[in-house]
Amino acid sequence: MAAMNTEQQTLKTNTNFSKEIGFYIAGMEEVREQLRKAAEDLSNEEIAAKFTPNTHSIGQLILHNGEAEWWWLRCVVAEKELDEQEASRKAFWDVLLDQDFAAKNYSAKFCIEEVDRVRKECLEALKGFTDDDLDKYFGWDKDDGTRIEKSLRWILHHLIDHEAQHKGQILMIKRLLREAK
Repeated sequence: MAAMNTEQQTLKTNTNFSKEIGFYIAGMEEVREQLRKAAEDLSNEEIAAKFTPNTHSIGQLILHNGEAEWWWLRCVVAEKELDEQEASRKAFWDVLLDQDFAAKNYSAKFCIEEVDRVRKECLEALKGFTDDDLDKYFGWDKDDGTRIEKSLRWILHHLIDHEAQHKGQILMIKRLLREAK
């Protein structure tokens, strides 16, 4: 009887952070790498194309991941006040509302580099946190006076889940665009 080959996979903590936070960061990086691979062969036209008039383009979805990360980690966790002028200069800010996105002629490389730059900036905000901070709550006040608070553990999990869901959308749109040709 022939020996069976075994392939094992695990998730190793990012050693630049405390152990548990490092596992969340490693999960974020695993999903980002999958996103990079999904986008690497996309043309500028595919990045900007909308499969239907009321859907978002692949480029918008990629950049939206950066927007979410920037808001959650920089504004909520790092407790930096949202500067509307600074935000409006970012390629990702309000990208899902951008009706003129296709005219920007962004490449897949630009979109991925932009969200990777955001990731690097946002991870700096987490450097001083420890595993004890995972159950600390961070929040903001809504215009109606309601206070919303989420734990750091929830936020990091949410960012993994959020990007994974959009990666699935991106893969589906890519397949549909290519099948429609």
